[in-house]
Parts: sequence; C-alpha cells; structure tokens
Amino acid sequence: MSRSDKNPPSVPPRGKQEPLPTPSLIQRMFGGASLGQLYHFCNRLSTGLRAGVDPLRLLDAESKAGATRYRDAAKDTADKIRLGYTFSEAMQLQKGFFPPLLIKMISAGEESGQVDRVLGYMSDYYQDLKRTRQDFVSQITAPVIQLLLAILIICGMIFINGFFQAGGPNEKPFDITGVGLRGINGVMIFLGILLVISLILGTICVGIWKNWYNCHQTLVPLVRNVPVIGPVFTTTAMSRLSMTLSMMLGAGVEAKRSVRDAVLSTGNYYYISGLPEIESAIQQGKSLSESFSEPNRLPDEFIQTLEVGELSGADSESLERLAIQYREKAQIALKQLAVAAGFLIWFMIAAMIITVIFMVFMQYLAILTGNLPK
Repeated sequence: MSRSDKNPPSVPPRGKQEPLPTPSLIQRMFGGASLGQLYHFCNRLSTGLRAGVDPLRLLDAESKAGATRYRDAAKDTADKIRLGYTFSEAMQLQKGFFPPLLIKMISAGEESGQVDRVLGYMSDYYQDLKRTRQDFVSQITAPVIQLLLAILIICGMIFINGFFQAGGPNEKPFDITGVGLRGINGVMIFLGILLVISLILGTICVGIWKNWYNCHQTLVPLVRNVPVIGPVFTTTAMSRLSMTLSMMLGAGVEAKRSVRDAVLSTGNYYYISGLPEIESAIQQGKSLSESFSEPNRLPDEFIQTLEVGELSGADSESLERLAIQYREKAQIALKQLAVAAGFLIWFMIAAMIITVIFMVFMQYLAILTGNLPK
C-alpha cells in the first residue's frame, strides 16, 4: 500500500499538494460506514492481503457489492491509490466515510509494513463493538419504552387538566398536576422543557467527546478509577495503544515515531497531551517504559508489561497480549455500562412516577382540608 515512486503528471508532488481535508462532524456522524460494513471491509482485506492478493484488486472487488456509498468509497480509494496516495490518505479523502481511528491505525500499519495485521485487529474490534452495541440497545430498549410511556401518561394528565373549570369567579380551576400546566399549551411547555434538558445533555456529551475546553484533562483523572464508567474511558484506548506499539516495534520502526503513532491511535486527549514528555524522555536516551512513565498518565499495568518485555526482548509479543486483555476488559466494561444505563432510566421513571403521585396526593389532601388555592 505504499505510494508509487513516480506520480502521474496530473498529480502534483506530495509536498506541493493541498493538506488532506478534515471531514466535518456531520459527515462523520451521518455519512460514515456502519459497523457491519467496517467489519467486513477490514476482514476481507486482511484475509486477502495475508494471501498475497494485490490490494487494488481487493478494493475493486469491494466496489462491486454492498450499498452505493460503500461501493463508491471503495472505488474512489482504489483510484486515489493509483494516483499515488497511500492507503490511509486515500481513505481520508472519502469525506468521513471511514472513521479517523481506522485511518490512523492503517497509517501506523503502513509505517510498520503490517497493514494486514492492522486490518485483522480492526475487524475484531468492529465485530466486538457491534456486538456490544447490540447488547447495549437490548439492555435499554425496555426501560426507554417505559420512560416514553411515562412521559406520555404525564402529557395525558396535563391535557386532561385543561378540562377542569373553576367553581366560581374567585376560584382557580382544579389543578391535578399542581404546577399549573394545562391543556395543549401545558403539554407543549412540558415537552419543551424535556427537549431543552435533552439538548443540554447532548451538548455535554458531544463536548466531552470532542474535548471542548480541554475537558479530558480534568475528567479522565476523575473517572478512570470509577467502577463501570472509568474502564470505558481507559481500556479501549490502552488496547489501541498496546496493539499499535506492538506492531511498530515488531517491524523495527524508529522508537520516537512508534511512540507517537501509538499514542495518537488512542484518540484519548488525556494521554495524547502527555506525548511531548514521552518524546522528550526518548530523546534523552531513556527506555520506553521509563519514557511512558514520565507523564504519570498511563496505567501501571502497561508500564510494567512494557518494562518486562524490554528486559526479556519480547516487548512486541507482550504488548500484543496486553492489547487483547484490554480489549476483553473494554467489552465487559461496555456491558456493565449498558446495565447501569438501564438502571438509571428505571430510576428516572420511578422519580417521575413518585413525583406525579405526590402532586396528585397533595391536591387530594387540599380538597379534604379545604385548602385549595383561591
């Protein structure tokens, strides 16, 4: 998958080309490949490359089956490679169809000469991710349906509340909710409040994902030791780091480049921010285990495994085994997160129901005591 030595006349030399475009958030969210497509893409190309099949023939075969967007991306990737781009560069030009993680991992594979191994690892990664997502959805489907039913019931109560009339000119109409929401307008206000809350929570989630205001520096240290949530933030990133570093070291790639590509492959800005300290330690002649321990950000388990691997001369093999262990831990953590999310939704339903019952009871008590608002 290396770039040809001589580019066609229509393609400027690489140093004079425009920087590769960065896909927008919309393109990545709505124009990207599905997990199933990514799994089959990586699996078939990995199998073919290991068998010695020409990569362009494999991409041409991919362009003949599947959804239209998938076929177009595979064909255009092959065309870009023929023009002199590397595999990872050609994938990056597909307007966000391929995820950044896969592109970074393949770029590392190109540096180490092990693209087939990267694709095999990523096919397992996407298959596991797809299964975990299915488990997550199945775990929270019932609670979400019940939450929607609870919201629908409350909307019904607010709507019915609009039919109650005042008993006299100086009396207020009976309010079953106790908060003054009535009829269609009350329903719209209630749904509007829920929408605002949802938008706020969604914005917070996107902000954490995109590391707005460098929030990973504060959040990751706080949550990485928290059960259920912490492992989700760390184990997946450490699996990527271990696997990438294993491939780079196994291929004899220069240490500084190996470390840089491995840390960037995590996609975790907390770990990435420690990269300058790691690179500085390497330049000072320190070992990899000593260099990775400089930022004091990575787990002790990783540092110890790397140190033992360096002493035994089997650092690549040790890191590969550690990557598999981290990936298994990530699967367990995501399943636990799904269960926790289900309980959280159950708690929200219970809180809404208890609140409604309490408000109705207070109104009934006011009727009995004659303390209805005038």
